[in-house]
Amino acid sequence: MWKPPERIRFDPTPGRWPTAEEAAGARLFQPVKVGPVTLEERTWVPAMVPWRATEEGFVTPEVLAWYRRFAEGQPGAIVVEATGVRDIPSGPLLRIGDDRFVPGLRELVETVREASGGRTKLFIQIIDFLTIRRRPDPDKFFDRFLKITDRHREALGIQDEGVIR
Repeated sequence: MWKPPERIRFDPTPGRWPTAEEAAGARLFQPVKVGPVTLEERTWVPAMVPWRATEEGFVTPEVLAWYRRFAEGQPGAIVVEATGVRDIPSGPLLRIGDDRFVPGLRELVETVREASGGRTKLFIQIIDFLTIRRRPDPDKFFDRFLKITDRHREALGIQDEGVIR
């Protein structure tokens, strides 16, 4: 990790704190329309990967407690963690690729709705766990997928394809 040669001195001058009325009137806490959905305010909790689901991808009490805690703060939206669309082993991440996962996800929605008083909307981040393969040898990869064109030769001022590669 980069460190500066000497400590950067910074004396913050934050000014005065806003009053509750001023803060409530800030644009951050005003409704916003996102496509067909209206959020009560513009605060979001981004998707995270808390590793609290079962190995099979089902919602657990720990998942519900995790999202309940965020919902109690009544953000405008919470993005539910990376949720697999394929029914393949992927560790303790949520899944959505089969109807058997719906009851747990429904309970998650109800938990957030109850904890936020209905103010927080849920979005779900979906992910596809593709096959993981080793990287091919670079020469083999470039020979197969990199087509050297006249534009490349001209831009580099080199005609020999072997030199370009």
